[in-house]
Amino acid sequence: MKRLRPLLPPAFLLGLCVLAYALWAWRMGWYWDDFPIGWIARTYGSEGLARYFSTNRPIWGLLYRITTPLLGTHVVAWQAFAIFWRWVSGLALWWLLRLVWPRRRDFALWTAAFVLVYPGFSQQFISLVYSHFMIVLSAFLASLALTVDALRHPRRFWLSSGLAWALGLMNLLCMEYWFFLELVRPLLIWVVLGDGGRLPFGSSSSRFKQTFLAWLPGMVNFLGVSLWRLFFFHSAVYDTVLLDMIQADPLRALTHLAGRVVHDAWFTTVQVWQNAFHIPTHEELTPNLMRVFWGVVAAGAVSVLGVAWLTRRQGMDEDQRSWFPQPLWIGMFCLLVGGVPAWMADLPLRLTFHFDRLNLSFMLGAALVTLGLLYLPPLPRWVRVILLAVPLGFCVGYQYQQAIVYIRDWNVMQRMFWQMSWRMPGLKPGAVLLSNELPVRHYSDNSLTAALNWVYAPDNRTRQMRYVLYYPSIRLGINLPALKKNLPLELDYLAATYQGNTSLAVAFYYSPPACLRVIDPFVEEGNYTLPKYLRKALPLAGTEAILAEGEPYLPPALFGTQSNQNWCYYFEKADLARQMGDWAQVVALGEAGFALGDYPNDPLERFPFIEAYAHTGDWERALEQTRLAAGIAPVYEVLTCRLWERIAAEVPFSPERDAAVQSVKQALRCDEPRQEPVQESTEEETP
Repeated sequence: MKRLRPLLPPAFLLGLCVLAYALWAWRMGWYWDDFPIGWIARTYGSEGLARYFSTNRPIWGLLYRITTPLLGTHVVAWQAFAIFWRWVSGLALWWLLRLVWPRRRDFALWTAAFVLVYPGFSQQFISLVYSHFMIVLSAFLASLALTVDALRHPRRFWLSSGLAWALGLMNLLCMEYWFFLELVRPLLIWVVLGDGGRLPFGSSSSRFKQTFLAWLPGMVNFLGVSLWRLFFFHSAVYDTVLLDMIQADPLRALTHLAGRVVHDAWFTTVQVWQNAFHIPTHEELTPNLMRVFWGVVAAGAVSVLGVAWLTRRQGMDEDQRSWFPQPLWIGMFCLLVGGVPAWMADLPLRLTFHFDRLNLSFMLGAALVTLGLLYLPPLPRWVRVILLAVPLGFCVGYQYQQAIVYIRDWNVMQRMFWQMSWRMPGLKPGAVLLSNELPVRHYSDNSLTAALNWVYAPDNRTRQMRYVLYYPSIRLGINLPALKKNLPLELDYLAATYQGNTSLAVAFYYSPPACLRVIDPFVEEGNYTLPKYLRKALPLAGTEAILAEGEPYLPPALFGTQSNQNWCYYFEKADLARQMGDWAQVVALGEAGFALGDYPNDPLERFPFIEAYAHTGDWERALEQTRLAAGIAPVYEVLTCRLWERIAAEVPFSPERDAAVQSVKQALRCDEPRQEPVQESTEEETP
């Protein structure tokens, strides 16, 4: 048992990662920027990745040129890769704190555990992106640990210092998130020199001078990279808003900054706990998932209690309490310098996606302050352990809740592209798809543009990107100049460029469980259930860009597999046949679809069949489907009237046609003026 005891802390940290992030890893996918980066890596290789990262974090982008050829599109492997590096970052922090305070191993372990399941960050499951974040964080923490190791073990001073210098430089060059945390290195050196650490040279110098000498390589790194970032490299993503504010009104800017410092320190240390202690409702989790949630919380707490008992002889030395202020003031300093990147760009902190990524800069400081406060009062050890176990259990539970949301988004995205491929087998080059803001949290229209090109132009290796997907609510006035026909469109996707025209626009609406629906601008002119920006885009909506023939490519690794024995398959194929005027095919698809025993989740899904029955002379069934569609709500009466207006114009004259048309007009009061509803459907707030 004694031989295995050193393995217990790493195993415990790994177990926390598994509980928090791996239970559902096999059902996870790609999210947010995973898709653009993955698509660019597959389509353009290293050259494309270099272009993509050229305006933002070019050195960090080199990591992707190593990893993406190895893992490809194996999304489960990417999840495992991300979890591995999250665990390594925890190990690096545990190692660091053990070296700084070697007699307080329990403090090191619990602080590392808190960082691993920090409730202020929910994006671990965006695996392709954040695995590389965690590589950099691991390098930074290992760099600090090696600096301390060099002081604790002078025999390997030069080796440890050299590795620390290289890994510290990697952090500074790769990204800005932990850039200013480099300034914590001299504080750690100061603490260690006061606790038995020493340099192999200059031992007669003052502690201050020794600290300066030990940090000198890191200081050169910090100043050199700062000059490079300031004068030679400018990020195209983030602007230094704070400097502009100071130039315009120094007093107001500094007052604003002081307020942000206090607010954000409180926010990332205290307010984040509202995430951890959020108890999911039955709308958020099914009964079975709720039981698993409580099981995960309990498992996390029990694991803390178990490890605390097994390592009870490795706790703190109760007779030496002078160290307690050290984690607190170092943690507060980390909060102060960690927030500089967010404050420079004046980016707000949030507890929700996607701004909670900024909380990563505060994570180390928040952990040190939180655990430092917990160790400050002279509590019995068992009380302190319980006060640790319960919150950490709920932190694990919070990450479990987030996993469920990610899985649901992945499933919605996959179903959407399958339905799109059924409805639109092919698209003309240059097409632009306009849609409502989809009911998924972890995808943007920018993310889905990469997936769209993967599906419809899998073999295109030119730098001319074929397609884009836009949310008009976001892009209007930016990438979408106006909602008018025949306007040129252009999007710089960094690795490639899209050039198209609004005349090739296709508008669709997708709100599960209803099927994806290509918008019919004639029928849906009065459809007030559509979001307002999508209604404004009706003048652009058309089907000219949709090709009846094509071979959309949906690799199972990314889009799964879908059975065509479901209602949406028959609806999408019927709507395509309606577009082509193949009324017999629409009727045949309707027969197969209705025979499933499934039913439309949107009344408009009956419209292709109403129109097909009318064109094939089956007026009885046309009227039956009309009653079912129009009876849902008054707005559908208006839309049904529009549909029958087109039927009256396109179906050849017959007494049966006129009788059916008149019947619908009378039943639905089609000739009476209708008042627009006061409450209009709007887009969801942009995340």
